[in-house]
Amino acid sequence: MSEPVVPAPGGAASPVADPRLDVEALRLLLDVSRRINAERDPDALLTAVVDSLVSVTKADRGFLMLKEAAGLRFALARDRKGMPLEAGKFRVSQSVVGEVAQTGETRLIDDAATSAAYHARMSIVNLSLRTILCVALKTSRGVLGVIYVDSNAITRRFSERDVPLVEAFAAQAAVALERVRLQEAELERDRMRRQLEVAAEIQHTFLPGTFPDSPGLSGAVATVPALQVGGDLYDVIRLPDGRTGLVVGDVSGKGVPAALFAARILSDVRYEALYHGEVSATLAAVNDIVARRSTRGMFVTLLCAFYDPRRREVTFGNAGHVAPLLRDRLGRVTRWEEATHVPLGVLPGTTYPTATRRLDAGDTLVVLTDGFLDAVRADGERFGDERLGAALAAAPSDPSPLVAALVAETTRFTGNQPQADDLTCLAVTPA
Repeated sequence: MSEPVVPAPGGAASPVADPRLDVEALRLLLDVSRRINAERDPDALLTAVVDSLVSVTKADRGFLMLKEAAGLRFALARDRKGMPLEAGKFRVSQSVVGEVAQTGETRLIDDAATSAAYHARMSIVNLSLRTILCVALKTSRGVLGVIYVDSNAITRRFSERDVPLVEAFAAQAAVALERVRLQEAELERDRMRRQLEVAAEIQHTFLPGTFPDSPGLSGAVATVPALQVGGDLYDVIRLPDGRTGLVVGDVSGKGVPAALFAARILSDVRYEALYHGEVSATLAAVNDIVARRSTRGMFVTLLCAFYDPRRREVTFGNAGHVAPLLRDRLGRVTRWEEATHVPLGVLPGTTYPTATRRLDAGDTLVVLTDGFLDAVRADGERFGDERLGAALAAAPSDPSPLVAALVAETTRFTGNQPQADDLTCLAVTPA
């Protein structure tokens, strides 16, 4: 006569199993614990867990399944000789496995093929099993997976006396598995951190470290990425006829994808600016390039300006970017809001308007990204246009201290809040 299904001790209908382990069981548990705790490789650990449990229970086969977002996946299957099972032999009772994964309770089924409680479950009957023992791998974080052993050998039938040992083993295995997972995650974080450091170094080679010597113009620039690498870009381009090109842009998104996109655009802008020598044609050409290249809907806002030192005039076009700010010698701040059109990469074939303004002695032109405007403090309030204008009016007129003052004031406003977006600021004044 077959024995009934036995849930884990503590279940509503389960008989109380003796929780104490005898000396031999403790010795076995100590041996297998030493083995699995010595493993550092995830695959070797899984193998050690399955082989150890099959050995301890004297089962025919052992299977280990791990929890994933979509459910359970087979991680390993071994026989009693320590040999991997072929994919075609990965046959277990899905009903038992599913219940254990969901409830976290052990299931012991003796003489499974005729057990009254599972008689209707053809997955067990079709497997012609006599004994099943399935236990959850649990930690304080929840169920990590399920380990399952079975046997059709008449000489080996699992009983309630096996449950405390197997559950103790599963607890040790779950802790070891969680440890290895955390170690793997830490190694992956270290690898990503190193890659980001290299990416930041590479990105810095694309951007001018300081404002270069330019005819009739002095300036300063600063960029503070929200992450180790950012999507802001800037450049100062010396044109053959003595004019200076000023470029500040902001790629949609942040991190490595935005940084790579920005580096490519920066190269395109330099080429097109030198080729065309004219703001509108430069913006139109780069717009078509970005529209063709962008496969993920990425776009870029860009302010492109050419300064003519002989006329002290700035000709500029604005592709969806923050309007440039002019601080005159009296500290008054105005916005150059004309010549604005859609960001680059949105509408192929777009023609971009331009405007020309004079830059007098004592004037400082400031071009920045919207990270300054969108900086937020703990209560959610933005830095905004009004604070930016006030900070610019109060700042020194020389480009270097002016840029430093704007960055410092924005940082003071946000306090300890994480930086939400990249900050880039370029300021120029007639020399």
